[in-house]
Amino acid sequence: MAGVKYALSVLGVICLLGCGDPLNAELVPGPELTPEDVVRIQLEALRNNDAEDRGIAVAFRFASPANRRATGPLPRFARMIKEEPYDLMLHYEEARFGPIEEESENAARQRVILLDRGAVRQYIFQLSRRRFEPCEGCWMTDSVLVDEDALQRIAL
Repeated sequence: MAGVKYALSVLGVICLLGCGDPLNAELVPGPELTPEDVVRIQLEALRNNDAEDRGIAVAFRFASPANRRATGPLPRFARMIKEEPYDLMLHYEEARFGPIEEESENAARQRVILLDRGAVRQYIFQLSRRRFEPCEGCWMTDSVLVDEDALQRIAL
């Protein structure tokens, strides 16, 4: 049931943006998106990644400029996503979203647990709201960390 709620929520965000395809090239950051919208869009795009890595490209577009400098260009980012510990994002069965933790007016984070055929990983998405162009007012992902220690505390 949680998977259905997640799918409907992501579909709602994508439809809100006027795009029915999570790999749509026009799916870009915008000031109307919340931090949770950004995380869900990135994960849904990665989950639906195709042979041309369009899902990875969507996720990269929602990375902050500093994140893109650290992990890019896109081919390098794609290689990183396809390797542990991020590869689970490309084929997970279920996502469990923690609440958005707003650290300030312009900084937030969200914990997400991904499950796939017995594999479990908890990721921490760190986001910031852009204060300058390009995309002033947009929430973007600064980093995605893996919380290995938390997995010992998770009751599935």
